[in-house]
Amino acid sequence: MSPSSQNDLPRALRSKPLATFMHMMLYVPALSFATSMVTSVHAAEITARQNVYAIPAAPLASQLNQFAAQSGIYLASDATLTNGLSGTALNGTFTITEGLSRLLTSHGLQADQQSNGSYVLNKIPEGEELVVVGKIDYGSMTEDTRSYTTHSMSAATRLNLSPRETPQSVSVVTRQRMNDQNMTSLDDAMRQVTGVNVINESSYQSRYQSRGFTMDNIQEDGISSSFQNSLAGMGYAEASTESPDLAIYDHLEVLRGASGLTQGSGEPGGTVNMVRKRPTYDFRTSLSASAGSWDNYRSEVDISGPLNDDASLRGRLVGVLQKKDSFTDYVNSERQVLFGTMAYDLTPQTTLTTGISWQKTDTVPNLYGVPMSTDYSSLNLPRSTFLGASWNNITFEKTNGFAELEHYFDNEWVAKSSLNYTSASAQGKFIGVYGNGTQGVNDSGDARLNNYLQRHNRSSQYGLNVNLSGPFEFLKREHELVLGGDYQKENFSNLFGSLSNTSKVNIYSWDPESLSEPDWDYTRRYQYNVYQRGLYATTRLSLANDWKLILGSRYSDFTYDSYFTNLTTGAMTGHSNYKVKGKTIPYGGLLWDFAKDYTWYLSYSEIYKPQSTQDASGNFLPPVTGSNYETGVKGEFFEGALNASIALFRIIQENNAMSGVGCDDCYIADGKVQSQGIEMEVSGQLAEGWQVYSGYTLNNSKYLEAADTQKGTNFSKHTPQHLIRVYNSYQFPGRWEKWSAGAGLTAQTSTTTNYDVSQGGYTLFNANIGYQYNKQIRLSLNGNNLTDKEYYVGVSNRHRGGNNFYGDPRNFMLNVKWVY
Repeated sequence: MSPSSQNDLPRALRSKPLATFMHMMLYVPALSFATSMVTSVHAAEITARQNVYAIPAAPLASQLNQFAAQSGIYLASDATLTNGLSGTALNGTFTITEGLSRLLTSHGLQADQQSNGSYVLNKIPEGEELVVVGKIDYGSMTEDTRSYTTHSMSAATRLNLSPRETPQSVSVVTRQRMNDQNMTSLDDAMRQVTGVNVINESSYQSRYQSRGFTMDNIQEDGISSSFQNSLAGMGYAEASTESPDLAIYDHLEVLRGASGLTQGSGEPGGTVNMVRKRPTYDFRTSLSASAGSWDNYRSEVDISGPLNDDASLRGRLVGVLQKKDSFTDYVNSERQVLFGTMAYDLTPQTTLTTGISWQKTDTVPNLYGVPMSTDYSSLNLPRSTFLGASWNNITFEKTNGFAELEHYFDNEWVAKSSLNYTSASAQGKFIGVYGNGTQGVNDSGDARLNNYLQRHNRSSQYGLNVNLSGPFEFLKREHELVLGGDYQKENFSNLFGSLSNTSKVNIYSWDPESLSEPDWDYTRRYQYNVYQRGLYATTRLSLANDWKLILGSRYSDFTYDSYFTNLTTGAMTGHSNYKVKGKTIPYGGLLWDFAKDYTWYLSYSEIYKPQSTQDASGNFLPPVTGSNYETGVKGEFFEGALNASIALFRIIQENNAMSGVGCDDCYIADGKVQSQGIEMEVSGQLAEGWQVYSGYTLNNSKYLEAADTQKGTNFSKHTPQHLIRVYNSYQFPGRWEKWSAGAGLTAQTSTTTNYDVSQGGYTLFNANIGYQYNKQIRLSLNGNNLTDKEYYVGVSNRHRGGNNFYGDPRNFMLNVKWVY
């Protein structure tokens, strides 16, 4: 049987999650009064504090945006007050009052502080204070905010909207949360996001799923690229990239549901946008060193700041070195990361940002994990069991270059062009024990090897995005518009070689040193090419003060081809080529601010995915389409410091391939799948010093139209019906102000696989404690799986013979960070 059971979920989390969430939603407005009182107490102290500012000459609205971000204040105004105004550079050390005065006085403006600590922009003449209708954008960057939420994100529509203004389910993993929970890879972060199910394809490759569907694309600063293990005909073992290191990123934006407006083709699971760190206007340096369980050692350096006197040229350098073993014998890895980026203000209104990153990881993988018994029960093998050869190895190496040009016009419109290029490779050699195919292992422990395997996977991925965005006036109301186009070119060339060895071995007496490495030779090459291009437009219409309508559309082309080459004979076979021309993807969202802090929304989004299967006439089937219907309520409290949401969703995926009638190996596009459920999330500052992230997902999926044996059954067996993510961090006040503490859990109900291997529900508890020794030095200790729960990680193709991987046992990590 599986190591855990569904009853392992905490009772409070099993019983009434909806009632608990709604209680919190009702509690928040009452809490806001108490929090505002605390905020006002600190307002004078914040105002008197001096900050170093390095703000170049630019449009005044842009300067105020930078000033708010660098000082940590909120500044609201009527946008007409700054139209057409530009200011001189602000460089030096000033209080907030002094800095605002230098920026505003020459324009006849002033910023008046409110009782809650925020500021309102007014004209200087007395009695002329204006009603606040807009707020200076604090920006999407989360570094230095100490927050678990953000004020702006664009993953859903490419419009810069707050979570409350976005008519779909979105989450953010901020820099502060990464630090608090010691997240060092994208896999670490996605395991802590509401509704995201991380599915391992092997011990070193994973994919992300939401609402029962795969997230086929990943974005970096808004530019999409394909998850390589989601390409048609391409297996997970052919991927040339691994999970990115998070040291170079400011935050992650996660969209759940169909995302065809921003990414083109794919499944309706959603997407994740990884936002890189930016060079800062002030000089800063941080060094950190960590040591943890299983000889896990990691060091990081991060240096950033201006490179000339007026800070028009800024740079940043990040480096990582990590070496770690594992709770599994022989398994270890070494990772190196370098990241450099520069930003140059070509003019007061034009900025060029360029950069390059390099990541290399050398690892001994746990190839197939452990087998199960022939009766599906656990063999109770130790978690340290390694059933591979001692020379098993895979090396990932990736180089990523990028450039971004951004120009601000005087009328508040912005033109932006971005280019991204990634070159990657993965070279590996391995052999492992399989439990007699998928049949498992009997009491004797007899199993078989699964051949010598060698791979060298290489890829090059190009991405380009150009867009123009800004406000416009129509019928005496102000609206927003973004127009753009993007292009993707992706080429994959993968070498493969195998040598036969299916010898019988015994798992109880297996010796990883017993096999010598053979003489290798590649025998096959697999090539895949993907081209996508699209034009998109999105507008946000202000129908009334409380009603907003978002409409968007994407027009795209898709081309795919693949080849198989026998390197022994030179013969090229398996050629597959198909195209989708002129595909139009609609998007719509309606929002109603029905109360001061609450918005109701309704949205519809689509996505499509070409398929290579053919009908009886030899024609490719039409693309699979995914439609996402969603409605819910979002709340924004404490001037955006806390966000909350509850959503009902339904996804319908159509045109899935089904076996045809009266023909061999032909298909019809009559398959249909439904996924529906509820998602709830609270993130941000619940009270002074208290950051919270809490998410719950209920998901049910089934086949609506399929073969008789499938119809009505669970479509995504490896997706838990209930999924919970919770984490809290608290900074103690008063005499204990140097101490902070955090605690949380992840919990899920039982899952199974297509091979009927089950994993019971389980809960993992995590915590951290921090101590600020002085202004520069901070110590923190993180603990994961504190109850040492034994469980298997989610793998879609788990079976009795293999692909059963133990989750991490209890582990700890001590970190020392020095900041200057």
